[in-house]
Amino acid sequence: MRLTRFALSIVFVGALVATGCGGGNDSSGTAGTGGGGAGTTGAAGTSAGGTGGGAAGTSATAGTGGNAGASGSGGDGGSAGATAGAGGTVGRGGTAGTGTAGRGGTTGAAGTGGAAGRGGTTGTGGAGGRGGTTGGGGNGGSGGTTGAGGRGGTTGGGGAGGALTNPRIMPLGDSTTASVCYRALLWQMLQNAGKTFNFVGTRNGDPGCGVSGYDRDNEGHGGYIVTDVLKAAGTGVRPSGGDASDPFVSDARDLATWFDGKPADIVLLHFATNDIWNNKAPSEIVSAYTTILGRLRGANPNVRVMVAQIIPLQPSGCNDCTTRAQNLNAQIPGWATTNSTAASPISVVDQFTGFNPAQGQDTSDGVHPNTSGSMKIAKKWFDALSPML
Repeated sequence: MRLTRFALSIVFVGALVATGCGGGNDSSGTAGTGGGGAGTTGAAGTSAGGTGGGAAGTSATAGTGGNAGASGSGGDGGSAGATAGAGGTVGRGGTAGTGTAGRGGTTGAAGTGGAAGRGGTTGTGGAGGRGGTTGGGGNGGSGGTTGAGGRGGTTGGGGAGGALTNPRIMPLGDSTTASVCYRALLWQMLQNAGKTFNFVGTRNGDPGCGVSGYDRDNEGHGGYIVTDVLKAAGTGVRPSGGDASDPFVSDARDLATWFDGKPADIVLLHFATNDIWNNKAPSEIVSAYTTILGRLRGANPNVRVMVAQIIPLQPSGCNDCTTRAQNLNAQIPGWATTNSTAASPISVVDQFTGFNPAQGQDTSDGVHPNTSGSMKIAKKWFDALSPML
């Protein structure tokens, strides 16, 4: 702080000149002017500092008064005026105030750091698992630590997977795929629901179902025994009822014709009616499914397979065919679980329950679905497909 300096006041007192008068009387000299003025009071110290009050400045000592001037000597009559009394001694200026500078206020305490943000909640798994909630940032202070972001939820495994844009759908099987109306009815249901998709396959048959303009592409092979794909060499003889225009050779070479360079995004697999009829073992049938799956994934590693628990059948002369179908169907869920992957999931569709194979009920001959049976098959495929489209 700056101290103010004050100038000392100097008072000069002039001597009075006495004029001599006639006669012998002496005239007294006028007394010297009174003492010097008091010294100016020292200024107080500067005001207190910021927060802590500074000590007040001490008062300055008053200046010492000046000595009175000595009386002048009386002059002789007629002589020159008496000598002027000497001026009083100049008073000393008062001592300047020494006020102590005020101390600065105490610095405020630093703000406490903000609490660290809590980590986000882990996202739950499921279809395309949702990401975890991000943790909130730290509270303000002197820069609280930013809260760590929540961890992303684990991606849901297997299942139907997320929706696809205009997927390629391959109906795959025997005459239950090639020669009945479920494909036409399924196409109609999907169209009416506003779904976009494309049926694919090397076959283009139309069973004459009364649905106009539907996409006929499929991979249905009438009379085909699915376990033939395990053979190194087949007979090439088409079974009775087989499509004469279908170029299958009844062995592993058929898979190349059906799938190589012809990728599908979704496969509707209902394939084993003729194997059940020919009393093939369920273990051999699911082994054929595994061979087909490998070839499908070779064409598209992300293919999604929907495998049917096949419809019951009651062909003439096969009293235990329905039981055989049940035995196969019991093994299908385990096969699907074992072979399903996150990239290429497998789901099971129960086509057996609620289907009546009796002639005139849901089939025309105990094996091939009529309009009623085709509608049941189409509806179950539709319900399974809809979440994907």
